Amino acid sequence: MSLVTKAKELHVQSEHLWTFFFLSFLKLKGPSVRVEIHLPRKQSGEVDFKALVLQLKETSSLQEQADILHMLYTMKGPEWDTGLYDEGSATVRELLTELYGRVGEIRHWGLIRYISGILRKKVEALDEACTDLLSHQKHLTVGLPPEPREKTISAPLPYETLTQLIDEASEGDMSISILTQEIMVYLAMYMRTQPGLFAEMFRLRIGLIIQVMATELAHSLRCSAEEATDGLMNLSPSAMKNLLHHILSGKEFGVERSVRPTDSNISPAISIREVGAVGATKPERTGIMQLKSEIKQSPGTSVTLSSDSFPSAYGEQTSKDSRQGQWQRRRRLDGALNRVPVGFYQKVWKVLQKCHGLSVEGFVLPSSTTREMTPGEIKFSVHVESVLNRVPQPEYRQLLVEAILVLTMMADIEIHSIGSIIAVEKIVHIANDLFLQEQKTLGADDIMLAKDPASGICTLLYDSAPSGRFGTMTYLSKAAATYVQEFLPHSICAMQ
Repeated sequence: MSLVTKAKELHVQSEHLWTFFFLSFLKLKGPSVRVEIHLPRKQSGEVDFKALVLQLKETSSLQEQADILHMLYTMKGPEWDTGLYDEGSATVRELLTELYGRVGEIRHWGLIRYISGILRKKVEALDEACTDLLSHQKHLTVGLPPEPREKTISAPLPYETLTQLIDEASEGDMSISILTQEIMVYLAMYMRTQPGLFAEMFRLRIGLIIQVMATELAHSLRCSAEEATDGLMNLSPSAMKNLLHHILSGKEFGVERSVRPTDSNISPAISIREVGAVGATKPERTGIMQLKSEIKQSPGTSVTLSSDSFPSAYGEQTSKDSRQGQWQRRRRLDGALNRVPVGFYQKVWKVLQKCHGLSVEGFVLPSSTTREMTPGEIKFSVHVESVLNRVPQPEYRQLLVEAILVLTMMADIEIHSIGSIIAVEKIVHIANDLFLQEQKTLGADDIMLAKDPASGICTLLYDSAPSGRFGTMTYLSKAAATYVQEFLPHSICAMQ
């Protein structure tokens, strides 16, 4: 299928594309005020707490009750007696605890998490989970990028310090805070039982993982960003673990709402089923194996990048992978998980030996790093990751990884240097320009070739398979050769 044809289909169905495109940059919020609550005020302008308590007494909405109690908790404190009952005390804490029991009985998981966060309920084994992940040489981040909102955990922390850091990174959102803690515990569980899920991942970015989980719900359920976030918060613990496992394992999954009697007080049940592979984790999935052999051809033989230069590594899956949004989702997942091909960091080390450094959006990884660290050193891998993690958009980060992969193959050529400081993002943007030029000659218009406003990259390029005539590796290879051509033998730069 040509990219123009795909673009036309994309344009027709653009509603769902832009839903999860928007969600990928959306700052997640928990089950905040679904029913807008207007604070009653006295003539003096002060909050009328008696009227607010009356509002609490009269509402039958569990969500509104939780929101009002959260306000009272924040403004009056947990021990403030609301006077809600004629006899005995009714402090904010007591009412929240009572409400927590009620929502627990009906398994309203969104409110369970919300109230747990307000009451600062302890997540069992949180500090142990953090320590366990760190002991496996994994750094953790909480909160969404960029820094300083995204905070890094590189050493064990006491429980109180850890929860305080998570609260700060969650910017006061109790639901996100408690969900972050929950995900950290699940990650530690999978680290103990299935360590292979974390191969080539040295930094677990929990904020991005949560964001991608919501994005996947939006895509699978074909719903709005708000509905997807709500659905994520309302997943049962078992469904949450299942969704996390599917994302970590790199397998495509489907999400369905279970059919059952409607009850506004009960979270909609969501089931998760496996479909197939989704994460591009193996070297051959990048579609570069033939390119590598071509680059290593004997001197005097030109490299011709034709439409057949990148055979699909998926065979029968090609038709499945042509589905709208498939490759953009793969890059989003891999980018959020910091997932790279096996041996990637060792190859980066070799590239640095043949240039003065790699620059990613102004952040330089100098060649001097190779004199300070060995290629197999965890410290080096984390250092490379820290530079890539300066890029907040997972899809864009993954295109940068693909561009670096092309450079690693050029570094295998018997030449002294491939440049001074190589700006990797420039290679990606050159590739993007080449892609746009070719698609326009094939009849694509500006609407079809809409760009991601954050990175300036064409959305269709994000959604292109690595291999094939219109594959990302085709354009990245041409772009890389153009960028470093003065350092390469003439034969390597001969391209169609």
